Amino acid sequence: MRRAGATLIGVVIGLLAVVLPAFGQSIEEIADEVESRRYFIAQGAPISINEMEALVTSHPDFHFVALTETPGTGTDGLAAELLDRIGTGTVVVLSPDELGVVSSQYDDATLGQALEVVLADEDPYAVEFDQFAAALTGADSPATASGGFPWLAVFAIGIVGLVGFTVWRGGRRQKEAQASRLEEARTEIRHQMDVIADQIVKLADDPRTERSPEALTHYRAASETFAEAESRLVAAATLDALEDLSDDLDRARWELEATTALMEGRDPPPVPVDDKPEHCFFDPTHGAGVEAAELKTSTGTRTVMVCRQDAEMLRRGEAPLPREIPMGPQRVPAPQAPRSAGGSGLDWLDVFSVIVGGMGQGVGYNWPRQSRRSSGGLGIPFPGRTSGSRPGRASMRRSGSGSRPRGRARRTR
Repeated sequence: MRRAGATLIGVVIGLLAVVLPAFGQSIEEIADEVESRRYFIAQGAPISINEMEALVTSHPDFHFVALTETPGTGTDGLAAELLDRIGTGTVVVLSPDELGVVSSQYDDATLGQALEVVLADEDPYAVEFDQFAAALTGADSPATASGGFPWLAVFAIGIVGLVGFTVWRGGRRQKEAQASRLEEARTEIRHQMDVIADQIVKLADDPRTERSPEALTHYRAASETFAEAESRLVAAATLDALEDLSDDLDRARWELEATTALMEGRDPPPVPVDDKPEHCFFDPTHGAGVEAAELKTSTGTRTVMVCRQDAEMLRRGEAPLPREIPMGPQRVPAPQAPRSAGGSGLDWLDVFSVIVGGMGQGVGYNWPRQSRRSSGGLGIPFPGRTSGSRPGRASMRRSGSGSRPRGRARRTR
């Protein structure tokens, strides 16, 4: 009788480590089950009875033992004891740490070649048992044998299904996040439109509006632009659509400011450059920007427009408070918020000073910029992320079988 053993290193992927030992039962009790059923499953071992039944059906000369811990004599030692009681055949013992095999049919070299196949991968118990037995006998595995259950195919399909589910879940979350950002921006635009609506109503009740034909023209233009924006807000399904809508609101603000100025006997605000008016730099709900302000930053200067109220505050050396626009878990100053949410889109702005005509010294601001990731045009701030290290994986090692009696070797996972 020839006996051979082999041991591999690997980790059984995707299976829970269990703590109930197989050796609460005696060797006689284990041997009785192996003799009668050709397999033994320790309580808690990650393999089902159905899987074992399929294995012994496909490999009739094999006996399989699935353990939850490695015996003191090693898996090959237990296999040898079981084969002594059974008499003939091949006993394969698998634990979370080792795979041992002893056979009366195959020599050491043949067993070693079969082990090389199992060494290539780290698989669940059922797959590893099957791969070793199929490699040793050269027979078809349950995945391809006629009448056998296709465990390998099921395993592969499961992996594909898991990947598909992950992709689907990621896509769903992305869609949910996009919908949330869209609704968030829509809510802010709606608030800004409510402020404009109040101004339109107040001017409609003011008799001075109709006394100036020019003021009336601007008022009607503002009303028409706002009415169109109302219907477009309901239909807006993208952030780009909301950005276009924000541009229209700035046009309505400029028309209303021109109306008010003419009613009060003042000069209307300057005609917008490139036909694109600007709202107040600090707060869009303040209305149109009517005075030019110079932003001084570390990278240069930029001209923006501010409302009359904020311009006066700056001249007094006071710092107007910006409107804060909700964006995810953060509230962002309106100048930094994107156009789709009614802001100015200056997300690069952080430390700067602002000056208007008549000021001797600028008023300084410091708006910390947090790290951002692409968020469909919203530029939502997200905390910086550091990547953690991943646990290492043990390399495979086989004990030298020539130095051990009866050619036993041992795998350590």
